[in-house]
Amino acid sequence: MEIKEKLFYSILNWHISNNAIHFFASRKHLISSKDNSNNASEPLSNTDIEKYEINEQKSIKIMANSLKELKYEVENLQGCTLKKTATNLVFSDGNSNAKVMLIGEAPGEEEDKTGKPFQGKAGVLMDKMLNAIGQNRNNTYITNVVFWRPPGNRNPSDEEISICMPFVLKHIELVNPKILILAGAVATRAILKEKEGIIQLRGKWKNFMTSTSSNIRVMPIFHPAFLLRQPTRKREAWEDLKKIKKEIDLIT
Repeated sequence: MEIKEKLFYSILNWHISNNAIHFFASRKHLISSKDNSNNASEPLSNTDIEKYEINEQKSIKIMANSLKELKYEVENLQGCTLKKTATNLVFSDGNSNAKVMLIGEAPGEEEDKTGKPFQGKAGVLMDKMLNAIGQNRNNTYITNVVFWRPPGNRNPSDEEISICMPFVLKHIELVNPKILILAGAVATRAILKEKEGIIQLRGKWKNFMTSTSSNIRVMPIFHPAFLLRQPTRKREAWEDLKKIKKEIDLIT
């Protein structure tokens, strides 16, 4: 890459990082740097620009020292296309001082309407599951690995999860629970980075270490939406909940 192009992208990097992209007259006038061929003078497509912004977002430094500050940073997160189609940010619900934290997959239609995680039929079942072990939204903190609803209630893509993950990890660090419940395959894979599926991992205690060296006990469980589709799995889910209850009794 020529010196002028390096200088240009250094300036571009600063403007995107500081949310000042409108410094340019038009995003489509940005110069492509895919290679040193004759195509270097062609304008970037919107897809190319969004990928560039996503790459920049992955390296962003999170400054938040409180949940309020973290929510503000998430609200101003750049590069996640889910924001364009979602109605509301779905940040969290419950007690931020709780010793038990539950992380789900992604907001659905009802969550998108209310701005709260685990609503609708799946939310009702989750509340019943928590109530069965003495937990509720007054003594549990609840969030997801993605903060906006994917269109059509599809699973979030790896790229969408990757964009949100630094904020999710900071979320865990700030709440600093003793027990972390991962509801569903998406949340389990995102947090634990395990290759096995949820059927193999559910009901097995894992350990999760935060960047501040806090060791948290982690239990993957079936997502309530999955249990609504596969009610025969509820017996296994109940066994997992009983294990969580035993662990909660040890810390209270």
